[in-house]
Amino acid sequence: MNDNCYEIKIAHFYCLEYSEGERSMVLDIDFRDSIIYLNTALIVQWNCPHEKDIIVKEKKEEIIRRIFDHLVRKRGFNNVVLEMGGSCVSKCST
Repeated sequence: MNDNCYEIKIAHFYCLEYSEGERSMVLDIDFRDSIIYLNTALIVQWNCPHEKDIIVKEKKEEIIRRIFDHLVRKRGFNNVVLEMGGSCVSKCST
C-alpha cells in the first residue's frame, strides 16, 4: 500500500473522516468550536474490519500533520492548533 494515498473529508460539522488505502477512521472534531485543537489523542482506531490494527505513535503524528495541512492549507481554516510532543503549531487569526 502506498502511504501517500489518503483522503480527508469533513463529513459533518462534528467529525472528520480520514482514509488511507482500504482503512478509514472517524475523528471527533467539532468544527463549530472557535478553536480546533488537533493532537494524537484524537486517533483511536481504524474502522472495521481494521480496528485491531495497531496505530503506532509515528503514524498518529503523520495522520495529525496531514489533517492539519488539509484544514489550514487546502481548506483555509484559520482557527487550528496542532499540539505535538509538547510543542504547539497554530494557524489562528488574531
